[in-house]
Amino acid sequence: MKIRKKGSSEDKIELQMTAMIDIVFQLLVFFIMTFNVVAQEGDFNIRMPAIGAPQDQMEEIEKQTLKVRMTANANGDLQELKLNNAVLFKAPGTPRDAFRALHNKIVGMVADKGGPDEAGALMEVEFDCDYGLKYNNVIEAITAVSGSKSRDSDKIERLIENIKFAPAKNKPKNTP
Repeated sequence: MKIRKKGSSEDKIELQMTAMIDIVFQLLVFFIMTFNVVAQEGDFNIRMPAIGAPQDQMEEIEKQTLKVRMTANANGDLQELKLNNAVLFKAPGTPRDAFRALHNKIVGMVADKGGPDEAGALMEVEFDCDYGLKYNNVIEAITAVSGSKSRDSDKIERLIENIKFAPAKNKPKNTP
C-alpha cells in the first residue's frame, strides 16, 4: 500500500470544464425550446359583495335573456325581426330600419339597467335566425346589440357583450 504525502503534485485533480459547460448549454437550449408561454387571462368582471354584508341579503343575480328572432324570405333577405316576441320590423321596408329600431330598443334597455357595465353583468342576447338568412343581416344585428363606434369621435359605444345563438334547427329540405 502506498502512502501519499501532503502537498505532492500528484494529488491535484483536474476538472474538465469544457464538458461541464457543454452540458449546461445543452440543458439551457432544451429548457428554452420546451418553454410554453401562458396566455394572459381575460378581464373578468367580478362583482364582490360589500364588506360586512350579511349572507342572507346576498342573492344570486340572474341574467335577463333578450331573444332576437330573425326570419328570412326565400331569397335570404330579412323578412321579420322580433325582440322578445315584439315585432320591430316587418317587410316591406329596409333592413337598416330594422337594425336601427333594434339598436334604439337595446340602448333604452341598457340605460334602464344603469349603463353598459351593469347591463353587461345582467343581460345577454340570444339570436334565433332562420337557416337561409344572409349572414350580413346577422352581423348587422350583432353590431346593433353589442355597440358601435361613435360617428363623432373614436369612442366605442358599448352595449350588451354577452351574445349567444339558439341551437340550430334542421335546415329546410328544399335548400342545398
